[in-house]
Amino acid sequence: MISSASVQKSNRSAPEPRSQCVSLPVIPSTERTVIRKSRTGKWRAMSLILVHVLIIGHIIHWRITGRTLSPVEPSETMYALNKGYINAGLIFFAAALLATLIFGRFVCGWGCHIVAYQDFCGWLLKKIGIKPKAFRSRILVFAPLALALYMFVWPTAYRLYMREPAPDPVNHLITKEFWQTFPGPIIAILTFLVCGFAIVYFLGAKGFCTYGCPYGGFFGVLDQFSSGRIRVTDDCEHCGHCTAVCTSNVRVHEEVAKFGMVVDPGCMKCMDCISVCPNDALYFGFGKPGIAAGKTKRASEVRDSGGLREFTLIEELVMLTVGLASLLIYRGLYGYIPLLMAMGMAAITGYLAVKSLRFLSDANVRLQNLSLKRGGRMTPAGWSLIAFAALVFAFVLQSGFVQGETWIGHRLVEKAGIEDDVWFAGNHWLADQEPQTKAALIEATRHLDRAEQWGFLPSPTALQDLLLISLAANDDAGAEIIVRQIVAITPNMPKVHRGLGGVLRKRGRIDEAAASYQHALQLDPTYADARRDLGAMFAEAGRTNDAIELFREGARATPNDPQWSIAVAKLMISSGRISDAQAELSQVQSSSLESPTVLADIGTMRLQVGQTAEGIADLRRALAQRPDLTQSRYNLALALLQSHQVPEAIEHLNRVVSEKPTLAEAHYNLGVATFMSGDPAAAVPHINDAIRLDPNDPQAYEFLAMLLDTLGDAAGSQSAAAKARSIRK
Repeated sequence: MISSASVQKSNRSAPEPRSQCVSLPVIPSTERTVIRKSRTGKWRAMSLILVHVLIIGHIIHWRITGRTLSPVEPSETMYALNKGYINAGLIFFAAALLATLIFGRFVCGWGCHIVAYQDFCGWLLKKIGIKPKAFRSRILVFAPLALALYMFVWPTAYRLYMREPAPDPVNHLITKEFWQTFPGPIIAILTFLVCGFAIVYFLGAKGFCTYGCPYGGFFGVLDQFSSGRIRVTDDCEHCGHCTAVCTSNVRVHEEVAKFGMVVDPGCMKCMDCISVCPNDALYFGFGKPGIAAGKTKRASEVRDSGGLREFTLIEELVMLTVGLASLLIYRGLYGYIPLLMAMGMAAITGYLAVKSLRFLSDANVRLQNLSLKRGGRMTPAGWSLIAFAALVFAFVLQSGFVQGETWIGHRLVEKAGIEDDVWFAGNHWLADQEPQTKAALIEATRHLDRAEQWGFLPSPTALQDLLLISLAANDDAGAEIIVRQIVAITPNMPKVHRGLGGVLRKRGRIDEAAASYQHALQLDPTYADARRDLGAMFAEAGRTNDAIELFREGARATPNDPQWSIAVAKLMISSGRISDAQAELSQVQSSSLESPTVLADIGTMRLQVGQTAEGIADLRRALAQRPDLTQSRYNLALALLQSHQVPEAIEHLNRVVSEKPTLAEAHYNLGVATFMSGDPAAAVPHINDAIRLDPNDPQAYEFLAMLLDTLGDAAGSQSAAAKARSIRK
């Protein structure tokens, strides 16, 4: 219920034609008219403050100890899907989704820091006399779900479509790279300001939750199937107090009247409506889910009631088009803007586009408490908004040009397929390419140079592509200039110091390269790629002991990662220290079982140091988990053949030749295995396949000669033997 004074005040300010104020019933003056203060507000505020205390404590723990629980952030689930990381973010998101399915969408209202910022912004605006008007859309409400599907479903669906293997699971619950997936402090603050504050002013309370949050996209869907909801008793008098205090823009009094419960998936179970009900008619309880009422029909009924649709269908399509284009432009701009911040900026840009168009068609235009155009005449506030919108659209167009040039250049570089060996000295990759590839890289350079010339800031993506082009063209001096630019832009990123080390290594400046690699490792002692590169450089220079010590440092920095002991064992094998390699391998046996690729590496090395039985067992276990490891299967087949386990060897070799039909030596060894099984006639076709694939292999002709002689084909045997002799000459 609202007071009659409030009604009189609202009547004095006419709303803009396309937007009507929320209509609440005015009951007789004999009834209680004062809305009581929510009793749950302080408890929810304490809950949200506690969330921030835990976040700060998490960061402090990481800064003090150097390692901590991986970020408890739903976006970390992407790394679980794409890289196999089992992290705290994945566990939290899964638990939140399950809790939402049971209790409804309460995690957002009681545990989200972005919700806290939006509520705080709404409170501040209310203090200065502004109550952000609800923004209601029939199309944009699906944007969070679309973004959620893009982030969490599309990568997996694409991998399955391409028939790529799933990543091996990796324990990532504890990490030293706590901030690696987060933006810097400035961008983090700007993200909070955009998604937690600015978007509230333009799109109303919980605007980001409703139209920008990808996690909310899933929570909103699951909430419809939840049996835990705000429900009503027969004591309800439809006073409207519940709707008046709702910070999630839910028409509580209408929904409970129509359906006996709140069905809007935007309800975050803040419980304010329950707390202020003068008759205590509302309660949280379990029963039939919201979906049981027929969601499509319900949504249109509730949103149409009271004339709540602010925008026409054409205007919403304009917002959708401008917002989507802006999202593609903003995301990753200059390597800084993360996805969530880009989503918030795009939503505001789309809103500004439609609001600006209304200046052309409407005689009266408002924005919250501001009159922008009155009686066909612009107000100072209106001119200010026009100037602001013009700056925003100019920035979008300029940024779109920069992003477009960067994207075109990047696609051309990708299409050229520049190989990793351009980082090694003496490589002249571009000189050996076809004319069209050279022309594509020249065109890529033009686009990337334009992106750099027109951009307000250097683009790390453009510079990285220009770096690859310089390396491919064997322009190592130019590559060094570019990589030093990247280092200047992001001096605290280990990856760029590794890149500088790679360029200096290629130029033969080993000491400088080692210093760059060491700098990368100082910034991040767990940076495996930099440690591997530095170790390989030491090994190439004959500094095997230095490489071994470097890898042992890696083992100390990440004691649960067996790759360093494996790297040490490989160096020992290459230097002939077989007994030392055997001892090293014995230390990693128990810690390697969770990763089939690591287990396969260990098994192969056990074969190399003479631990045949152990190596065969390791390879069998690895292939049981990852049947697609063809090289490991081939290694197992050879070991089985040498151990005279011929039937199993034939089984594995048949699979190898089916997966790699052009591997001549696999056909040869399959012929040998078939002969050892006692069937020389069946071995001949396999040896002929090996000769067809490698016609200059004398050993294959010699073996064929022996087979034919065994089968009584003297002429064929003599011909094959003569061919073998001619090749050896």
